[in-house]
Amino acid sequence: MALTAIRMTAVAGVLAMVVAIARAFTVASFPEDGATLLALAWGQVTLVDLYLALLLGWGWIAWRERSVPRALGWLVATVTLGSLALFVYLLMASVRAQGPTEVVVGPHRGPVAGRHRNPR
Repeated sequence: MALTAIRMTAVAGVLAMVVAIARAFTVASFPEDGATLLALAWGQVTLVDLYLALLLGWGWIAWRERSVPRALGWLVATVTLGSLALFVYLLMASVRAQGPTEVVVGPHRGPVAGRHRNPR
């Protein structure tokens, strides 16, 4: 039940971001609107807020991943695609996970980690 909710949330986030990005590219100029956004004090605050939140999301990915190159790849994806990348990662993690705890902490830190070893 919890995994289904996580997956549905991730899919909804991916779809919302794809629709929002597609709409923005069809009705506005990224360089022009970006320049306007950067010229506004609250636009600058919004961007600082956004990138701090994205850094926090990427921090979770980096902590969860065991591979530095993969974590760095997700950093690039997060910086360029924003929340879209975070929702895609969440969806991928939830599809691979055996439970909600594993979604959060990863397969190598969760309660299932290490069970395959023979305790002697």
